[in-house]
Amino acid sequence: MPGKWDWLKDELRASGLAGAAPLVLRFISGRLRGPDDLLKCALCPNMCRHACPVGIVDGSETTSPAGKARVALLIREGRLKPTRENASPLYACLSCNACSVWCPFGFSVTDLLRPVREKAADGGMVFEEFKEVFKNLEEHGYVYGKPGDRIQGAHSGDVLYLGGCTLREKYPGLGAKATRVLERLGYQPFSIDEACCGIPAYNLGNTSLFKKLAMDQAGRINSSRAKTVVASCPSCVYAYRVLYPEHGVKIKPEVYHMAEFLEGRVSGLKGRGRVVLHDPCKLALNLGRPQVLRSILSGVEGLEAREPRRSGRETFCCGYGGSAVPRLNSELAHRVALERGRELAEEAETIVTACPTCKLAFESNGFKALDIVELLNSLMEEGECSR
Repeated sequence: MPGKWDWLKDELRASGLAGAAPLVLRFISGRLRGPDDLLKCALCPNMCRHACPVGIVDGSETTSPAGKARVALLIREGRLKPTRENASPLYACLSCNACSVWCPFGFSVTDLLRPVREKAADGGMVFEEFKEVFKNLEEHGYVYGKPGDRIQGAHSGDVLYLGGCTLREKYPGLGAKATRVLERLGYQPFSIDEACCGIPAYNLGNTSLFKKLAMDQAGRINSSRAKTVVASCPSCVYAYRVLYPEHGVKIKPEVYHMAEFLEGRVSGLKGRGRVVLHDPCKLALNLGRPQVLRSILSGVEGLEAREPRRSGRETFCCGYGGSAVPRLNSELAHRVALERGRELAEEAETIVTACPTCKLAFESNGFKALDIVELLNSLMEEGECSR
């Protein structure tokens, strides 16, 4: 992967030593004392556009990374009214953070857009498509409305397992397989009456609701007296480990994503055939664990785990992330899922990932996808596994 600083190196070589010093000085002072971050992003020549799933698939300047920043800047400065039409580009972001890998300043476009989203939401500019989500979260603490039965399992043990909203609603059987995998490794997983982590509200700009949900969920987790929490949803883990502390909400137990927890704990498995890996954005980029899936599967004898062209820190979003795009522009989310699914299908028929939302995106668009837990549970049923 080319370095994001290569352009600066080229400029320094061309300038020579005498010209390099002023260039470096201007660059550093621009970073430390120059325009604010949103303005810098808006003025950028879209250096991260080649990595942005929305920018690639939509092909519009307005929804490119710098294009979104320009719209946000104009709204923030009062040059554009925050109408539905004008504000839509602010939500044409999957929150995947691919932009930050290539940005010289390490900016995350979604983080730069969030304050403008929050101001619009505080001012009463809420898309109709978001109102039901907010209502469900306010009344039930659950994205999908009134929740059904919680994940079945013990009420006490040494590992608290959390499935997350998408798993509970779309793949309840996946939660049962997760607890079986943990049990086979010698742990005693248990469940609680969990609520939403709040990240859908956070992504949609409703920070006050996010904080309310975060306090509620943190209370439930801390009251369980668990020392270890394992969750299947990377976005939930990101919320618990990163967002909650940033908003003054403390979770007492150590929190792991399921793949993180399984790494180094699974051995002695045998498989066959070929699969292709899809690294979830939140796991690879936001949580900084781009190698965890291949680390787990490298120890499965006989299983060929293939890499797609875009993987690890250069992974490509499934299209269903960020809460906004699938709700405001389902056709765009569908196209992103197809773009990624076709790329993965070039390597193998079966996709292995570690995120219920990624699994949903691929299966909803005709691809075969397994969560890492499903694959490991199947292999454990066929053979022996040691802790």
